[in-house]
Amino acid sequence: MKKAIDNYLNEHENEMMVALSGAIAIPSVKDPATANSHAPFGKEVGRALEFMLRTAEGRRFTAENMKNYVGRVRWGGDGTQYAVLTHVDVVPEGTGWSVPPFAGTIKDGRLYGRGSTDDKGPAIASIFALAAARAALQAQHIEPRNAIMLLFGTDEESGMVDFDYYFKKYGIPEAGFSPDGEFPIVNGEKGILNLQLVGHGMHGGILRHAEGGTRSNVVPQHAEAVLITDHDKMQRLQGLIERLPKDEFSVSTTLANGELKLNVEGMPAHASTPEKGRNAIGKLLQVLDAVHCLEDDESLQFLAREVGTEWTGHRVGVDFADEVSGVLTLNLGTLHIDHDDSTAVINIRYPIKVTSKQVTDQFVEKLLGTKIEFTVMSDSTPHYVDPGTPLIQTLQKAYTEYTGTEAKCFAIGGGTYARLIPGAVAFGPLFPGQPMTEHAPDEFIDVDSLLKATRIYAYAMAELLKG
Repeated sequence: MKKAIDNYLNEHENEMMVALSGAIAIPSVKDPATANSHAPFGKEVGRALEFMLRTAEGRRFTAENMKNYVGRVRWGGDGTQYAVLTHVDVVPEGTGWSVPPFAGTIKDGRLYGRGSTDDKGPAIASIFALAAARAALQAQHIEPRNAIMLLFGTDEESGMVDFDYYFKKYGIPEAGFSPDGEFPIVNGEKGILNLQLVGHGMHGGILRHAEGGTRSNVVPQHAEAVLITDHDKMQRLQGLIERLPKDEFSVSTTLANGELKLNVEGMPAHASTPEKGRNAIGKLLQVLDAVHCLEDDESLQFLAREVGTEWTGHRVGVDFADEVSGVLTLNLGTLHIDHDDSTAVINIRYPIKVTSKQVTDQFVEKLLGTKIEFTVMSDSTPHYVDPGTPLIQTLQKAYTEYTGTEAKCFAIGGGTYARLIPGAVAFGPLFPGQPMTEHAPDEFIDVDSLLKATRIYAYAMAELLKG
């Protein structure tokens, strides 16, 4: 079995890399401006889905487009239907790249581009892995008892509306895996809570505008503010800001045309690992607070002093933890201030054994007596699969076969499609110790590691197909 899989993938690995570069070349960021009935999440997301389906057809599979919400490729028998869930949508590219974000550049053994790790690399790998599993079974004249369904989603980064549609129409698979995490096996995912905080008419007119962040699930890289008052006061503010202690953030000011502009550059990261980034919004608010521009604005003071660049939630009193999934994390993801109104979105990843009510109750208590409006925008409950299931045992066998190491289960703060299926887990593509570059500039995947992951996926699929 292993030899046949290796032979197939050795023969076709160049085609796989070409296909991945082609997929990355499509800037499939959700775009409501180009959305229509044929592309519910935007033109480029629709193009990326079609590219995946055409790639599967090139491997002699039948591909189905489910109203441009989900793409499906199925091969096998009539037994258990195992889903392999990936996605073609990506987060915005942001800034700070040393290579083009949508070119699929291969350099020094790495393939760079937005989506290379999250999740176009694994999506392409799943197609070639299923083709290798089919070739291995056919070489041994084994008829598959079960089936593998490759499901390509289109809205993983923005709310998973794609599978709301698919599951209502076609049902929820029994089990499966999503190659959108880390090896060995992710059998637990924290809850994901998005909170919106709104303040009205409280900051006195000096702060006219501020903006930061692109999405709540990304640590904001850039934030900016515009201050307007008399010229002498703006000069004094500029001097105060420039004399503040220096740190790892880049803070700059420009005084021109009757405005004092303040720009902050941080470092982006996935919101599930905010400690790996530098939150530009939090720093912007702390700078404004330090020079007394947030006086009488309880909403912005709360964000600057209680949230800011702090990511454990201890100042709010939500620093929960458990032995299964670790500590709660918090990310101040987006901020918009226009004249006297401010709106912020906070992304929280809460432990498996904690409820969202425990978190929101603490926020309610903290905000009691203020004029800050507090709303739960979304809440995705934690996900956990028992390590003793047959699926996990099969994945463990495949991982150990190719790595020689034990396949242990663990939990993450990220949210994958696996949480949509009670019996599903996340499985790769990153190996232990590899850097996590998704949602960051110069996102990349190591080519040899992706090929190794593809072999693991193929072996696991072959075993699941045999039953």
